[in-house]
Amino acid sequence: MTGPTQRPRLVVIGGGITGLAAAHRVWEDARDAVEIRIIEASDRAGGVIRTEREGGFLLEGGPDSMVTDKPSAIDLCRRLGLEDRIQPTREEFRRTLIVRDGRLLPMPDAFQLMAPARLGPFLRSPVLSWRGRLTALKDLVLPRGGAACGGDESLASFVRRRLGCEILERIAQPMIGGIYTADPEKLSLASTMPRFLDMEREHRSLILALASRMRAAPGEDAAGPRYGIFVSLTGGIGALVDRLVERLPPDTVRTGAAAARLLRAPGDSPRPWRILLEDGTDEHADGVVIAAPAPRASRVLAPLDDELARALADIDYASAAIVSLAYRRRDLPRIPEAFGFVVPHVEGRKIIAGSFSSVKYAGRAPADQLLLRIFVGGALQPDLLDADDAALARLVRRELGDLLGVRAEPTLTRVHRSPASMPQYHVGHASRVAGILRRADAHPGLALAGNAYHGVGLADCVRSGEEAGRRLLPRLHQPTP
Repeated sequence: MTGPTQRPRLVVIGGGITGLAAAHRVWEDARDAVEIRIIEASDRAGGVIRTEREGGFLLEGGPDSMVTDKPSAIDLCRRLGLEDRIQPTREEFRRTLIVRDGRLLPMPDAFQLMAPARLGPFLRSPVLSWRGRLTALKDLVLPRGGAACGGDESLASFVRRRLGCEILERIAQPMIGGIYTADPEKLSLASTMPRFLDMEREHRSLILALASRMRAAPGEDAAGPRYGIFVSLTGGIGALVDRLVERLPPDTVRTGAAAARLLRAPGDSPRPWRILLEDGTDEHADGVVIAAPAPRASRVLAPLDDELARALADIDYASAAIVSLAYRRRDLPRIPEAFGFVVPHVEGRKIIAGSFSSVKYAGRAPADQLLLRIFVGGALQPDLLDADDAALARLVRRELGDLLGVRAEPTLTRVHRSPASMPQYHVGHASRVAGILRRADAHPGLALAGNAYHGVGLADCVRSGEEAGRRLLPRLHQPTP
């Protein structure tokens, strides 16, 4: 039990955006009534968020965007005084290209990740063969089925069933699989794209459901997959991390401190939790938020609850790398007027996707340069991450030579790796996570948070961290049995 003059103490394991959001939420609600400590294994806070500046370039080694339809991250920016730095995408370039037989072709207008909202542009698009386009029209007459009748279903099974193999291979796999760096044959529809599941349940046809939504909101998403919901921050997403660290009390974040084990403290201890660190030191707490990836959380929790640890260890992860390259605009045969491109796995290429950063957001590169971010690895090509940075950069340059016709030397090259950073939401993920959280709830004063549970985006992580902090706050002021 906390002593009469001793403030309750919260320890957050993991100093990525989730852990920072959890700590900040508690600080906002309790201020000096609660002592807060974040312990982070690496030498910096922010996790996969890495913003760098060099020679007039703004480089993002992790996420470069937030979404506005999930308000947690935007609301946090506003509370932090960053509202005037929220930066929209450049409206005139809001489209995506897709590789077909080695050529970059525009995604059909009003195509929503796996299905069209308007038939005219879809039927005229060369992205699919005539057979593929006609096969997709079966969605208009198919009955509800599969996941619509209960249970979970893989994304691949759903798209194949409703729209055919070609849409799966040529559009859905690169668009949706790229978001999750995942294998669509294993990816849970209910845990990743539930709105399409809802469309089938409520409207039967995805095409009719999307068309109805477009009629209800004319002009919305007319150019493609909801491009208008993406925003960034002037100065990069790292500004959010910097402001969170600045706002928290001094010395809240302890870097270079890797948690090894979480234990119940002895009965005579003034605080119920003891966190042993790999350097032999320890931390004591009244409440603990574990905001680390599931494999790390599993190792930390193993001495406390072996069943919970094993369930967390069952969540698979994929690794990815971002290769940032800059070219003089005069060295490109043609400047792409799009946010980026995706590459279907059936194309046999080594890259997943590419983003034209300085086209997507203003101020990312000098006026005479084009900055690109190229994505490599993921669940379908994990072996590529075995190559060193120089080999990855050479691979990407060859691919860009084929796709963009650029043969010149880049003016800048950077490789950012994110090993085991993307949890894989396999079929059955929702029930698996429900069991994990029930088991964690059996330990008063413990909360789990992060992208392993209910969403992989930045906004999902902020929401998860804030919910964990708020959930523990009442318990921090109560005696713990």
